[in-house]
Amino acid sequence: MWKNLIFCVVLVAFVAVPFADSLTCSKCNSPSGCKSPSSETCSNSTANANKNFLEGYHSNVPTVNGSLNFSCANLTYYHAANYTHTFEFLGCVFNETNVCNLSLNNTSSGWSKKCLTCGTDYCNPAGTFSSSVYTILGSAMAVILAKALS
Repeated sequence: MWKNLIFCVVLVAFVAVPFADSLTCSKCNSPSGCKSPSSETCSNSTANANKNFLEGYHSNVPTVNGSLNFSCANLTYYHAANYTHTFEFLGCVFNETNVCNLSLNNTSSGWSKKCLTCGTDYCNPAGTFSSSVYTILGSAMAVILAKALS
């Protein structure tokens, strides 16, 4: 009985820990800065700061008066002819911002846009261990622990 209880507690702990933390995104706001982005934890203050930054380049960034729904965004504008990046943004945004539907202030011809929003840690641009990896590792450790206690 105690073995099963310990097994379940350890398994729940490993599965729940990744979900207890806030969303963490890669962070940069220039093509050169995005070669080695920093990270930021999503909060109303970080999403508002990124909203203010995006307003410098886009005309239709909505105002969100606080939210608990965040996404990681990867927004890149480039010249299609030679794939020269002219603008790049990685960071935390409110879900309601709809980053991929923002209109660029400067509408020079020949620009293309690449955009991604996602909801897991560091999913913009490169992923890290996902929750499933934590679950697999937690399950393996729980099985080893159960075997050791038997």
